[in-house]
Amino acid sequence: MDTVKNETQTSNNIWRIETADKSQWVTVQAWARDEGWDLGIGDADAFFEVDNEGFFIGYIGSQPVAALSMVNYSSEFSYFGHYLVPPSFRGQGHGLRLFQSVIDHCGERTIGLDGMPSQVDNYAKWGFVAHRNNQRLVGQLQQDYACPAGIEAIDESLLDEVIHYDASCTGVNRSALLNRWFSGDDRYGFVCRNGQGISGVVGIRRSQEGYRIGPLFADHPDDVGSLLLAALSVAPRGVLITLDVPEKSDTRLFDLAEQHGFESIFHTLRMYRGEPPKEQEHKVWCIASLELG
Repeated sequence: MDTVKNETQTSNNIWRIETADKSQWVTVQAWARDEGWDLGIGDADAFFEVDNEGFFIGYIGSQPVAALSMVNYSSEFSYFGHYLVPPSFRGQGHGLRLFQSVIDHCGERTIGLDGMPSQVDNYAKWGFVAHRNNQRLVGQLQQDYACPAGIEAIDESLLDEVIHYDASCTGVNRSALLNRWFSGDDRYGFVCRNGQGISGVVGIRRSQEGYRIGPLFADHPDDVGSLLLAALSVAPRGVLITLDVPEKSDTRLFDLAEQHGFESIFHTLRMYRGEPPKEQEHKVWCIASLELG
C-alpha cells in the first residue's frame, strides 16, 4: 500500500511523497526510457526484492513530478538511483525536495550512486565524493557468437556460489538482488572457474533498447573476453548491446568492446557518502546497473 511521507501546501496544489510499489514505478521506468537510460527489462522485480520501501515518487496533486530510489542493501550500505524529474517540471526544486525528505531512509549507512556529470556538483554539496568514472558503451551486434568452451550457465545450483563470489568482488552482500538477476525471460548468466571455484561471472538481460550486460567480474584479465563472448552468444544479431564499464588502468574490456564495434556515448561518476565498500576494483569490469550499482 502507498505510504504518504509528507504533505505541504503549495501555491498550486498539494505536494506529497509516496513510497511507490512496482505498478507506480512503471511511470518512472518510462521517464528513464525517455532519457535514454536503457533500463533492464525485469530489473525492477529484482530491485524491489532488495528493499521494497526504498522507491519514492513526489507528486503535485495527482501529477508525478519527481522520483528516486534509496535502497538499503544492508545495515551498512545503501544505493541512491533513479533520480528523475520530467523536463516540464525541472528547475522548480522538486528533485531536491524529494531527496531531502527521504534521505533519512538510509540512516547512517554509506550511500553509493552513479551520477550524471551535470549533477555532480549537487551531489558534492550533499556530501558525496567522486570515486571513479564509468563509461556507457553501446554497439550493435553484427554477427552470431558461440559460447566459449569452459563457460558454464548459471542455474539455481550455482546461485549461492555466485552470490558469494559477487560479494568478494563488490564488498557488498547482494543476495536479494542476485536471486532474480540471472533467471527469467531473456535473462542469462555465466561463470568461469579456476581450481578454487568461480573466478568470473557475467550477466546479460533484455533492456528497453536491446540487451544490457552486467555485472562482468573476473579475477584474471584473460577471462574477460570469454565471459563477454558468452554473454553475446545469447543475444540476437542486430540488437543494441549496452555496458557500463569502470575506467581503470587495464583497458582490456574497452579494447575488446572497440573490436566488436562498441562506442562510448556518455559517462557517469561513481560517488559515495561515507566509507566506500571494500571493492576489489581489479575484478570489476562491468557494473550490474547504474540504478543499484
